[in-house]
Amino acid sequence: MASSIDIAQFLNKELQIYNGMEDSSCNGLQVQNTGNVTKVGFAVDACMETFQKAAESGCHMLITHHGLIWYGIKSVTRKNYTNIKFLFDNNLALYGVHLPLDMHPLYGNNIQLAKMLGLKDVRPFGRYKKEYGYVGKTNTTLKKVQSILQKNGMKTDTLAFGKERIRSVAIVSGGAASDTDEAIKRNVDLFVTGEPLHYVYHLAKEAKINVIFGGHYETEVWGVKALMSVIKRKFKVNVEFIDVPTSI
Repeated sequence: MASSIDIAQFLNKELQIYNGMEDSSCNGLQVQNTGNVTKVGFAVDACMETFQKAAESGCHMLITHHGLIWYGIKSVTRKNYTNIKFLFDNNLALYGVHLPLDMHPLYGNNIQLAKMLGLKDVRPFGRYKKEYGYVGKTNTTLKKVQSILQKNGMKTDTLAFGKERIRSVAIVSGGAASDTDEAIKRNVDLFVTGEPLHYVYHLAKEAKINVIFGGHYETEVWGVKALMSVIKRKFKVNVEFIDVPTSI
């Protein structure tokens, strides 16, 4: 039987959470529980709706991409108190992992998206010292990329200012629209990210590059989903994806 500490220690090493990457998220086991863990929930956001669904499903531990603790807790009042009390009352452990899961070469959000699009010669992508995305080669069309994303439940809000024939794609999930500038510098045909920024419209138009906004939530379900089979196999526990989508 596994405990939340056992699972956390395994994930700390497997996801290399102490790799030196600066992160506002307090990655790792944020709230411990007592006793054995026989069911683990996986979700994008650590929020009350996710906690309630996990507890209702009989989870003893929850693994999320966006954790509860950012920059450290300065007070346990109001929202912090309510959330932490719920976790304690339901003996529900919480593990959060942010950038290490975005950038992980096996389980990360971005490598999962790169595999989904069938990219070749995949390499790290991002601004200097912040390469948590990936860039790769392909030979496809903008419409085909849109179709693949749509079939996998993602949005396809598109700035179609570049070529229809796509030979290179850069991917950074979530809130990384500002990396459009890096995609332009690297002469990429298509940049895929999560949520939009207003100024990117003219930036992309003037540079003649395609940009697809797949949704912050929708582009970041893939990392935690990839971890499900790993944890199930390693610790012989039941697993469940807790779906709490947002409109962003």
